[in-house]
Amino acid sequence: MRIILPIICLWGHFAKAAEVTLLKVDPAQTQQTLDGMGCGAIFYEGHITRLGERGKVAEQEHLYDDMFSKVHTDYLQLMIRHDHEPQNDNDDPYDAKFKDEWFAYAKKTVAICEAAKKRNPQIQLYATLYTPPPWMKTNHEVSAGGQAKGTIIPGMELEVGEFCWAFLDYMHRHGQDIKYLSIANEPDWPHTQPGYFLTPEQHVDLFLKLAAYFAEMARRHPEVPKPRLVGPNNCSAVACGEKWLKPLLEKAGNFVDVVGTHDYDRRGDRWRKLRQIAGSRPLWLTEWCVNGPDNSPDLIHSASQYWLAMTEAFNGGANVWMAYDWVYPPRQGGEALIHQGWNEDYHLTKIYHGFRQWCLPLRPGMKIVKTDLTGPAATGISKPGLKASAFISADGKQLVIHAAAVQDTNIPIRIELSGPLSSLPVQRYRTSRTEDMALLEPITFHEGSLTETLPAGSMMTWLIGFPIASGGTSSR
Repeated sequence: MRIILPIICLWGHFAKAAEVTLLKVDPAQTQQTLDGMGCGAIFYEGHITRLGERGKVAEQEHLYDDMFSKVHTDYLQLMIRHDHEPQNDNDDPYDAKFKDEWFAYAKKTVAICEAAKKRNPQIQLYATLYTPPPWMKTNHEVSAGGQAKGTIIPGMELEVGEFCWAFLDYMHRHGQDIKYLSIANEPDWPHTQPGYFLTPEQHVDLFLKLAAYFAEMARRHPEVPKPRLVGPNNCSAVACGEKWLKPLLEKAGNFVDVVGTHDYDRRGDRWRKLRQIAGSRPLWLTEWCVNGPDNSPDLIHSASQYWLAMTEAFNGGANVWMAYDWVYPPRQGGEALIHQGWNEDYHLTKIYHGFRQWCLPLRPGMKIVKTDLTGPAATGISKPGLKASAFISADGKQLVIHAAAVQDTNIPIRIELSGPLSSLPVQRYRTSRTEDMALLEPITFHEGSLTETLPAGSMMTWLIGFPIASGGTSSR
């Protein structure tokens, strides 16, 4: 779905005022706090570690650098697989007797965490249970069962808790403490991938029982950190706000540390509704990607959609935003930032470059700034077009402005900035069909106004109050 704009007539470097899209930024009008950015190492953990296992040690280290040194993220999401209890360890869920060989898959997870923390010691680990083992489920399968809606067998709730805790314990014993945990992944969606289905009522019941279980295990095993619980972790942010979150907070609110949801249903002003219901709790987007086909050059269309989704979430009230997965095999969809061939080196997609550009200047503690976007390229919620967001540092000395333009035409834009920051030089970065986080020449505001043209399908970042980087190419 695309928006066709009127033909834009340029005179010199400036468009006619009536045809310029106007972005007003007032740093004094701040909203919620940014807690950070994240990404997952989920379905293809073995793909991430594949280079080193094939003897390409240097290439493996370069991949880790591209993931964790060159992109600033604050959270790494991990997948709890079904493998590590092929049969019941014993009849006492408070006495875990798990065998280390059951955790063979988690060795790769540990290696990825070690590489991440080597490069970014402050990164926090967040684990998500995709499915309990088949013997705990009504359909006796790893799959959620589609319309059959496989769920847990009644009476197995504490076994699910023990299963999760065993993963926490294994990771702790290998130097990787899990700080956050979701007990289910998209429990509202009857899909056929590894998972299990829950109704809102079943989820609340399970959430309460597992919260009590983790509290008891923390008393018995204080060496293993008790996880902070993130829920309900729906597929749909809309469903989260309409059906899931209110009953969860009403009955288990004391145990909900973070409100988290995916965002694969981008209808309406869903984030503002979730922000209102969540109250003072942190609000996270726990997963997002483009899972449809994309024939654009190097997935530039998917890259721009990431920017639109991030803008919608932060402008609506989210504190954290997490991309779905770091590495996937090559494909036409935009599920992952990096493509790693089965027998080849890896490729950094446009999604990667755009995500890196977005994360580059953002740090926890910044505030989201209210923006006002009007004009021919401005669009409403959940529609394609130009969208923008802004972030200001806690001391008010640095401002970040991000904008994404997804049309097939260039977009003249004028930024109006109030306050003393408008007297500072502006550093710019751009990702487009022909550029990967390109450093452009610095420019300045003139009487609080800055005008330039965004190329079709591009993503632009303006940094005010930051050190001016050397180099850069003209955008004229």
